[in-house]
Parts: sequence; C-alpha cells; structure tokens
Amino acid sequence: MTTSTTDWTTAKLESLVRPNLLNLKAYSSARSEFKGVAEVLLDANESPWETGSNRYPDPLSTDLRVALGQYKHFNPDQIVFGNGSDELVDQITRIFCNPGDAVHALPPTFGMYKVAAGIAAAEFRATNLSPDFTIPVAELKSAWDEKSKILWLCSPNNPSGNAIDPAVLEDLIRSFPGIVVLDEAYIDFVPELSFLPRLAEFPNLIITQTLSKGWGMAGIRLGAAFAAPFIIRMLNTIKMPYNINVLTRGLALEALRAPQKMQVKVDTLIAERNRLAEELAALDCVDHIFPSVTNFLLVRFKDAARVYQYLLDQGIVVRNQSYQPNAENCLRITAGLAAENDRLLQALRTL
Repeated sequence: MTTSTTDWTTAKLESLVRPNLLNLKAYSSARSEFKGVAEVLLDANESPWETGSNRYPDPLSTDLRVALGQYKHFNPDQIVFGNGSDELVDQITRIFCNPGDAVHALPPTFGMYKVAAGIAAAEFRATNLSPDFTIPVAELKSAWDEKSKILWLCSPNNPSGNAIDPAVLEDLIRSFPGIVVLDEAYIDFVPELSFLPRLAEFPNLIITQTLSKGWGMAGIRLGAAFAAPFIIRMLNTIKMPYNINVLTRGLALEALRAPQKMQVKVDTLIAERNRLAEELAALDCVDHIFPSVTNFLLVRFKDAARVYQYLLDQGIVVRNQSYQPNAENCLRITAGLAAENDRLLQALRTL
C-alpha cells in the first residue's frame, strides 16, 4: 500500500487523526486569551512579586519560535516545541494512533518510539536494520498495510551513528501511507543532510530536532517539531498549555543568539570523534568501528561485557548496546572533552 505525495490533502491528513481529536478545543489559559502588553496583570492568579519566573510563560513560545525560525530559515508558524523530543514522540503517537493501529521503526534506534506505541496501545512493528545499519527497503515496505499510521526514521541514527541515504529517505516518505517522522536529533553535526529545506514537498512529513546534542543543552529539555500547518495545529491542540517554562525559554534564546558558539563545540566534537575512531582502531580489544556522522561511535569489541565492566571500575561510563539487533558486543561511546577521551583511551590500552 503506497500513497503519492500529491495525494496528501488536508482531508487525507485528517483521516489519519483520531476522530475525537479533530474537534477538540485546546485548553484556553489566561496567557492565551490575552495578547498584547499591559501594565497590570491580574488575570492569571500569579504572584505579583517579580522573581523572573512569577508569570506564566507564553503558551506558544512565540519569541522562541521566531528565533529558531530565523536560524533555520523556516516559517515559525510551522514550529511547535516539546519538553524534549520525547514529549513530541508521545504527542505525535497519541494524535494519530488508535488502539490497534500500527507504527513502524527500524531497530536499533531510539527506544521511545516503542514506549510511545505501548502507551497508545498501538502495534509496534520492527524491521531490523541490515548488519551495516542500512534500511532493508523491500522488507520494510512489505510490513506496512492499512493499519500503518506512523513510520519513525532516525537520521543520523542512534546508536549506529550513520545517516539514511537521501534517495532512500525520499522514497520512503513518498511511499508510506501514513505519517513519516524524521528524527534529526543529531543533524547539527551534518546540517547539509537535513530534510528541513524540503519539508514543503512532503505534507505527511514531521521533522523533529533538539537542542540537546549539538547545542549542548540536554538539561533544559527543548525539542522542536516542524510540520505542515494542520499537523502543527493538532500538536498545539493536545499539548499542555505551559510545557515550555520561562527558564528553558531564556536559556534557549540566549543560545540561539550566539550560534557560532555552538558551531565551535560541534567542530571540536567532530575532531575528537575522528581522533577516537583512529586511536580505538589500533587497540587489540576492538573488533570494528562503525562509520559515524554524530558525536558518538558505535564500537564492536571482542568482549564488550568485559570492557564495559572494566571501564565502570575505572569510573568511565559508556553505553552497552549489545542487546540491540545487529549490535552484539557493541558499546556506544560519546566523544567527550580531549582529557576525557584521553582517559578512556588510556584505560583501554591498559586493558
């Protein structure tokens, strides 16, 4: 079952949404009802003492959307924020999935796709990536049918570190009969591969990005979804009214005003990742290093369990991915500061 991109009218998108949500009216908060500037605010039962956070935030994070839209060269009215991308994963699943509907993903990949499907009582259909972590397109297409609502694609992928071939990506977006979500959490390390400039070509495509990785702001929990106006309206309908707090907003705005600082950090991490890959390859305990365009490496060891425990004993934590499909004996290693990477390498040399 396939759908041409030209078939994606608003009515077609509406047919994918849970019917009870189409006419749902979003909660109307005090800050959403009043727009403008006032000297005296007595409408929201807030504390009147100025603390920097005594007032409720703008429910639509308008200034933040404008700032991100300017940086991304994208319409801010087609952006919505989540408390991390994982909140957006949950919201998208709840919008489009009734119990018994199907979502598709390609393990090994981000685990929240499966969790969100379970919460929504949707069927999670996994098509494992090939041993080289490319997509088995024919097998994936054979798995979808009239129940298929969402296809989760992660590019660059976590934990493999590779990006999806753009031609394959375009084919899947055009062919899938439901919503395709492209998770670009690591796109700041390869911005030239982003599909954001092409989003208008694909009405059924949602792109998610985050400030957690390249921007180095995982602690503020800010993810963004970019999509067609109808999908953005549905996301705004079901989101909590004040899901982005004033502290997150302030730190994000500060970062977006100085993107050159982010780029310096990204360039440094890419250089450290490449250095790690070169030096790890010389170690006897390493079996294979998978190519990566992210800030991490997936490394196959001869005995990953032993290496993992040894590093823990040295006070060094990496991520054991050995339980994932086609990732036997694999550890995921994030590129850190030069001194941290030196400590890791020295520990492995000692081992």
